[in-house]
Amino acid sequence: MQPEKMPSLGRAADRSMAVLDHAPLVAWPLVAARTVPLRDRQTRLRLETAVWEGLDAIAEREGCPVKELCVALDADRPPNVTLSSAIRSYVLDYFRAVERA
Repeated sequence: MQPEKMPSLGRAADRSMAVLDHAPLVAWPLVAARTVPLRDRQTRLRLETAVWEGLDAIAEREGCPVKELCVALDADRPPNVTLSSAIRSYVLDYFRAVERA
């Protein structure tokens, strides 16, 4: 038994679907890893490049190194929250606050 062919939406729809690039709609975020020195250890964090770029921008804007931000976030996070999650939330909250101001 052969699988059924999907019905055509018409020539115009077929042509527009052929030139539509779906890749940006389903692209996975790029992830980068960095080693971050903390107070008592070094840790390797894997975060989306957009999060790293946001953290870099915050560090520049606030005039402190990314390392210091990570140390502060590590110290302030609840024990059941990973540092990666704390950083993601911080970056999102920071830029939401900037947007409202």
